[in-house]
Amino acid sequence: MAVRNDTQYAYAAARVRAVEKKLLDKVKIDRMVDAKTPDEALKVLAEADYGYGPDDIAGASDYEALLKQEHKKVYELLKGIAPEPQIFDLFLQRNDYHNAKVLLKAEYLGQDNDEILIDAGTIPAAKLKVMIKDRNMSDIPVIMRRAIEACLDTYNRTGDPQIIDLILDKASFEQMKETAEGSKIEFVIALVKTWIDLENIKMFLRIKRMHKSWDFLKKVLLPGGSISSGLLIEKLESPLESFIEALRHTPYGTIIEEGIADYQSTGSLTGLEKLSDDYVISFIKKAKYKFLGIEPLIAYLIAKENEIKIVRIIMVGKINNIANEIIRERLREAYV
Repeated sequence: MAVRNDTQYAYAAARVRAVEKKLLDKVKIDRMVDAKTPDEALKVLAEADYGYGPDDIAGASDYEALLKQEHKKVYELLKGIAPEPQIFDLFLQRNDYHNAKVLLKAEYLGQDNDEILIDAGTIPAAKLKVMIKDRNMSDIPVIMRRAIEACLDTYNRTGDPQIIDLILDKASFEQMKETAEGSKIEFVIALVKTWIDLENIKMFLRIKRMHKSWDFLKKVLLPGGSISSGLLIEKLESPLESFIEALRHTPYGTIIEEGIADYQSTGSLTGLEKLSDDYVISFIKKAKYKFLGIEPLIAYLIAKENEIKIVRIIMVGKINNIANEIIRERLREAYV
C-alpha cells in the first residue's frame, strides 16, 4: 500500500462527524430501556435513522432484521466514502468467519441457521454457503480456507463442535493481524493487538475454569498480542491473585481485577466481556481528536457495532420482560 496522505480523508472524516450525531447517546439509550413496550423502544431507532427508510422499521419482533440492515448500511457508507476502502476488509473478515462458524455447525447439527448469517462480509453469505457445501473453496483467502479444512478434518475425527470455534477464532485473528500490519496504520495495528490481548485474557480464564492443561492453553492462545503467552501459560496453575498481580501494571490491570472479582462472585465471565467491550470503546475514543485520516471512520464503525450490541441487549430485555435495572447492568458504554 502506498504512503497514506491523511488529507485525502478530509471529506470522509467530515461526513462521519455529521453522521456521528445520530449515534445513540445516554439519553436515547435510557429512553429505550424505560420504554413501556418493545415497540415504543423501537421508535427511538427511527429517530436515529436505522435501516434504509421508515418501511424497514416494522414491529419489535423484526428488530434483528433491522439491526442486520443497519450493520450492512454502515459498511456501505464507509466503503463508499473512504479513499482506501480495502482497509475495511479487516473488519468485514470477522463477519466471514462468523458465517463460516454458523454454516459448519448448521451442517454438522442438521440445522438451518441462515437467519443469523451476517450479510456484511468480504464474501457474500449465500456464496460462502455454496462453497462450503460443495467443498469448492478455491476462492476463499488462504488462511480462512485452511482453517475451514482443519475444522472439517478435526470434527470428522473428534465429533466436537467446539473445535470449530477454536480453529476459526484463531484463524480470524491471524488474518486480521496480517491485514492490519499490511495497512501500516498504527491505530489499526494497535486496535487488533488490543483485541488479541483481551481475547487471550478471556481464553486464559475459560481454560482455567475448565481445568485444562497448559498444553491446551498453548494451542488456543492467539499470537501477536502484547501480553506474553509464556506469562499466561506460567500463571495457569497459580491462584488468580497471582495472575492479577502479574498484569496489574499493564493497560488491562483494572479490567482484569474488576472482571475477575465479578467472575469469582458470579461464576460467569459476562462481566469481563462487558469490561472488555468498554475498554475497546475507550481506546477508539482517541480518534475523536483526529480530524484527518482514517481513524475517525474506524472509530465510527466500532462505535456503531457497539451500539447495535447495546440495542440488541435492550430489545431482548424488553421482549422478555427483563427488569430495567438488569438490562442496564448488561449495557456497554456508549461512544457518545
